[in-house]
Amino acid sequence: MEKLYLKIGNQDEFDICEKVQGLHFLSDDSTPVTTNQFLEISGADGSQFQYATFGKYQVVANFFLEFKSWEDYKLAKHQINRIFSTKKLIRMRTNVESAIVRYVYPNFPEIKPISDGANSSTFSVNFDNPSGYRYSIDRSDELSKVQYGMYLLDNIYPEYRFTDKSFRVYNPSDIAIDPYLGKHDLKIISKFSGNSLKITNTTNGTSWSYNKSSNGSETVLLDGIVTTVNGNPATVNTDYGHIVLNTGWNDIVVSGTNSNDITFSFPFIYI
Repeated sequence: MEKLYLKIGNQDEFDICEKVQGLHFLSDDSTPVTTNQFLEISGADGSQFQYATFGKYQVVANFFLEFKSWEDYKLAKHQINRIFSTKKLIRMRTNVESAIVRYVYPNFPEIKPISDGANSSTFSVNFDNPSGYRYSIDRSDELSKVQYGMYLLDNIYPEYRFTDKSFRVYNPSDIAIDPYLGKHDLKIISKFSGNSLKITNTTNGTSWSYNKSSNGSETVLLDGIVTTVNGNPATVNTDYGHIVLNTGWNDIVVSGTNSNDITFSFPFIYI
């Protein structure tokens, strides 16, 4: 039996069918959306492709509701609408894809008996997925749950914390992790001793530099394109660079340090 788990805001995750008597989750389905942009040139035939973006799409969740009386039906309908009356972002996942989540907003379903006098109803809830993505439930540095389709090298957990001057970071996502153009979540957490810290992804040429010295006690955080030191703003002390992670393996080189401890923390992104 399939199960649908929801997490509303900071609340604990719950099985929706345990909140509504007689409710059964049947299935979910969705189709990713891409938007292709073209350039029209006056006097020229056809169009020139410019770029493609992933757009928001709907996730359709199908349910079956059984009830013994009209009162039970009205109560169950109210309970369902009450759950979906939230204006907060909802994390949803199923037991079929237990390690992958979507972040969605619900729309109220139309619920009615399958026929006059019937004691059951089938209905669907359409969830809007504004990001157009699916994500791993865990971040790379906290990975505890995996499933099929996550492309994790036969379920071998890669390392995401490093103390060497050169190492490899694995991105099993369907797309590159780009905190600048894609606004993707990528945190690089560093402690180092030395005059400066430069991190270069030699696979794609992206790099970021922190240009002040440290004795190894400070936590330097590159959160996307913003840098902080021990929680205080420090982007002004950088070269305003950022790191992009290609899909698959990325070769990383660290320079300017005597020693370093670096963690790459990000959720895997799937289409």
